[in-house]
Amino acid sequence: MEHFILRTEALIIDAIIVTLFVSLIDNILYILLALLNIQVTLAYYPYVVLILVTMGYFTLFEAKTNKTIGKKILHLYVSDSEGYMTYKSAFIRNLTKLFWVPLIFDIIIGKIMNYPSRLFDKLAGTDVYSDKDLEVVDD
Repeated sequence: MEHFILRTEALIIDAIIVTLFVSLIDNILYILLALLNIQVTLAYYPYVVLILVTMGYFTLFEAKTNKTIGKKILHLYVSDSEGYMTYKSAFIRNLTKLFWVPLIFDIIIGKIMNYPSRLFDKLAGTDVYSDKDLEVVDD
């Protein structure tokens, strides 16, 4: 697993950002739901917000720019073998980031099966590279 420490640091940065977004949205929604006296949704709306924000953050950033904010700070990018990234690939590779236990198994299974990266990177056909690995093309 190349770049494991950098990837972990990028994930920590991204987790902090996602947590801030989730907290902000949760608090705003809680106030709105409480004011509207909608008690039924108060129990489970945080899970919906967590799923939507987490998957939205990782999928949108990786599909559009090949980087999340954490990866950008640490000079990493994610792509397929051709250098491209689709929404589908970004979504698949980030499914285990919803909850931390599946992510741990994703890493362990990838290591056991001798993949260069996580299992879900293999399923999505993607990997994480250093910006130094980018090929420079002169015009």
